[in-house]
Amino acid sequence: MPRTFPLRMPNLRPNARELAGTLVRRLDATLFPGFNLRRRVAGKTVLITGASMGIGETLAYRLAEAGAHVLLSARSTETLEQVATRIRENGGQVDIYPCDIANLEDCDRMAAEVLAEHPRVDILVNNAGRSIRRPVAHSLDRFHDFERTMQLNYFGAIRLTMALLPRMREQGGAQVINISTLGVQTLPARFSAYLASKGALEMWTQVAGNELSHEGIHFSLVNYPLVRTPMIAPTEIYRYTPALTPAQAVDWICQAIITRQKRVAGLPAYIATGLYMALPKLSESIVNTLFQMTPESRAARGMPPHQPGVPDYRDNVQPLRRRRSRLQR
Repeated sequence: MPRTFPLRMPNLRPNARELAGTLVRRLDATLFPGFNLRRRVAGKTVLITGASMGIGETLAYRLAEAGAHVLLSARSTETLEQVATRIRENGGQVDIYPCDIANLEDCDRMAAEVLAEHPRVDILVNNAGRSIRRPVAHSLDRFHDFERTMQLNYFGAIRLTMALLPRMREQGGAQVINISTLGVQTLPARFSAYLASKGALEMWTQVAGNELSHEGIHFSLVNYPLVRTPMIAPTEIYRYTPALTPAQAVDWICQAIITRQKRVAGLPAYIATGLYMALPKLSESIVNTLFQMTPESRAARGMPPHQPGVPDYRDNVQPLRRRRSRLQR
């Protein structure tokens, strides 16, 4: 007789409820974001990595103000204490967990401490990340660039998530928000190490979401354009490039929290994806042309970082205001 494989009856109710509430949650995030953020996080426990500065720090203040009990993780104990002090002064609940997420043993230790001290983790924001801007031709003897980005952006993020998943399943649901980049859609030159790690994180996130949605565990990706944080400071050209402020970036994460949508991204991300799918050679030509036109960073050329207040136009990059003034003349 032919071998048969019994099929299990799926539980469709959680997915049906989630689909039915999608439009309502989108309207909530659009019409009354502050109120609905408080309704979503008040009394909940939220763990944020990379919380000592930039997006993570700003998010910690926003969620603590909305009533969440925020758990903050980063490498610097001193900086985390400063953030926590500001939150407590404003009446917020906060605990800190210094940790190097790129060190998997340290990551396990921190996760165990969190689980021992808190009965549940309702939201995890994997915000800690490392970016490297260097072309492939300059990376041939720098394989460690790829190891470092993968270690933090991918392995560290999923190690922490997987350590918390058993508790999330026991408690009946949670949300994991993984911070990614517009670059995964636009594929800019010089970011092969960074984008490879974020691409891996995105694939894992989407597969995990496909497997666990019926258990009430929701995964969201946030694809940022440039954000004005210390991460982009070493690249001189970014001083003259439009970028989100950390507060604007936090709005995107709050949208993900309220809506639980799979991906929060701007219109350029979807345009770039469509262009690459429809006209991949044209997309490649556009990016390659920009690659040839733009300069290398000082770090990629083996030079010391730019000193604030010291003019440096050897990269042939000039402030936008100067370009406008010449046009006006």
